[in-house]
Amino acid sequence: LDELVRLVGKAHGTGLHALARAQDDRAVEPERETKSISSEGTYDTDLTDRSLMEQLLTRQASDVATRLRKHGLSGRTVTIKVRLHDFTTLNRSTTLPSPTDNGATVARLARGLLADLDTSGGVRLLGVGVSGLADWIQEDLFGETEEEPEAPLPEITRARDRPGWSPGMDVVHDDLGQGWVWGSGRGVVTVRFETAQTPAGPVRSFAIDDPALHPWRPEMDPKE
Repeated sequence: LDELVRLVGKAHGTGLHALARAQDDRAVEPERETKSISSEGTYDTDLTDRSLMEQLLTRQASDVATRLRKHGLSGRTVTIKVRLHDFTTLNRSTTLPSPTDNGATVARLARGLLADLDTSGGVRLLGVGVSGLADWIQEDLFGETEEEPEAPLPEITRARDRPGWSPGMDVVHDDLGQGWVWGSGRGVVTVRFETAQTPAGPVRSFAIDDPALHPWRPEMDPKE
């Protein structure tokens, strides 16, 4: 102890000596309480397809609800986060009379919040969060927050069953024709519609299991 005091001073030396002997009279602070649970995705190319945005929000809402149930929590306030093409970030929220952990309910509210925003210029980031957390769920006695039945999530949630979309991969779309994969991730594949024989074309983003998008094969070339 004397050597510690000489090296670092009385206050620090005495404290270090006590800690070394497992003596600590400081108050124990509990783990920080979770205040919200959220899920979001950032996309390489701006999203302009409203139905695709709704599918992504639905999937994120399902993820949030799963995590709520895993931790034995529910929440009253649903928030969406939207970053536009010009990097303006918008947050919109709505609050339920009682907490929920139902994915369909969270998704319905998130889609409703999105409907009030102008996303025509494109969206770079989408996210859903639930706050106002509680460790209980109150049944709604008056039907004000009646939950819609759990519907199957869009096919985008089962993307693992679809072929992978590797960058540079040749693809063909039923309406837009042949192109190649520019990038993919977070449930979205981005395609540039051009070939070696055609000029640079538009870039479009789709759900990775869009039924109109297929890997291109040589036999797809039109016969002369």
